[in-house]
Amino acid sequence: MKWIQYWWIVIMIAVLISTPAVFAAHEEDKGPEKFGRYEFKEQDIAAATDECDAGGAAGPEFVPTVRDNEPNLALLKDAKPEASSQLEGWCPRRHCVEYLNDGFYNNCRSWIIGPIPGWAQIDMGDVANVNRIYFASDHAQNFQDRKAVDFDILVATTKADPDSEANTWTKIYTHKGDPISETTEFTFKDVEARWLRLHIRADGGARVDEIEIYGGRDPMAVEPDAKLTTTWAEIKTE
Repeated sequence: MKWIQYWWIVIMIAVLISTPAVFAAHEEDKGPEKFGRYEFKEQDIAAATDECDAGGAAGPEFVPTVRDNEPNLALLKDAKPEASSQLEGWCPRRHCVEYLNDGFYNNCRSWIIGPIPGWAQIDMGDVANVNRIYFASDHAQNFQDRKAVDFDILVATTKADPDSEANTWTKIYTHKGDPISETTEFTFKDVEARWLRLHIRADGGARVDEIEIYGGRDPMAVEPDAKLTTTWAEIKTE
């Protein structure tokens, strides 16, 4: 009987060793496709999962279209991503510029910078009021490398000059400190912007799995004299 118990233990250990690790998913729900007068990009998670080269890590997870009753301006239907570069040899399997605002978190739907210093930005399509953003290196925390540690948040209303030092850009936030790993909120005073840019300085191959952009009021109700006259309470959702 002892030899039977011995071989049973050996078999169980072999099964455990040969079974791949399973990573827990956050399973965020899909947000609304419209919010008042705002329409968002399509989030086809079946297609994203099929295209994903996850390598055993977490696959795509939904990015919110709405947070705290505010639309994610980076996910507006006409919002466009741009970057100074991307890591060579991976796109479209992973790390593409278009994954900066494709509506999905995690490594296989992330962007990784090429040469540093460099930048990633979102063109929201029109001037808006913004006062906070979110981004992470890897939302699911399966990867602990390529964390941004030294970067600026810049905005522009008239031109997205490739040079982050151009006078068309306004610096609204500087980070030099803890590496950004989890999905993290960065807040700043209300400011007008059409383009919002992360300008990354420190070497280390920074990864951004999604940029989210929000404003405190009706973000597109920006008057020519820079006065914001419409509040969220006056917006009627459909």
